[in-house]
Amino acid sequence: MTSRERFMTEIPRPEAIVDLVEELIRYPWPKSEAEHEALFKRLGWSRGTQSLRQISTDAAMHFRLETSDDGPPVMATSREIDGVIESVFLDLRLDSALPDPEATKCFDAIVSQLTGLHGEPTIPWHGQRGLRKMWNVNGIDIDVTWNDSRSSLTIGVQDERVFAEVEAYARANSVE
Repeated sequence: MTSRERFMTEIPRPEAIVDLVEELIRYPWPKSEAEHEALFKRLGWSRGTQSLRQISTDAAMHFRLETSDDGPPVMATSREIDGVIESVFLDLRLDSALPDPEATKCFDAIVSQLTGLHGEPTIPWHGQRGLRKMWNVNGIDIDVTWNDSRSSLTIGVQDERVFAEVEAYARANSVE
């Protein structure tokens, strides 16, 4: 079974997801295409097809990442400008997945393990206290977001500088 097929049917082991996040943040965030390729090589990943959901005002390119079949079942995507990664997103189950107590238990374990490794998460700017947790580790942001039913989870990993720009824009345009 391929990683995409597994993504559609399996709930990942929390340890496998935390190990993957830890590998993404082990070294400074890639600042060049060569460093970006080295990161993918360490992970056993490659750039796949470009996403068709390109936003006309967005200068970045969005790619589906081809993950290793022996890794955890995730759908991985990247956001890149001029061949340099700005962020990587790991989706665990489809956002439309039905609520599943085993999935919620897995996601709680992921947050618990990340908290054990990196301390209490910060509370994000838009007030989703229960649905979003964030950490900054060595200048790299880890952003964990549940959907409302807690049946899917997305983990964003990105350079702090890039995230600060996104956060400033969101605050300036927030309707709280």
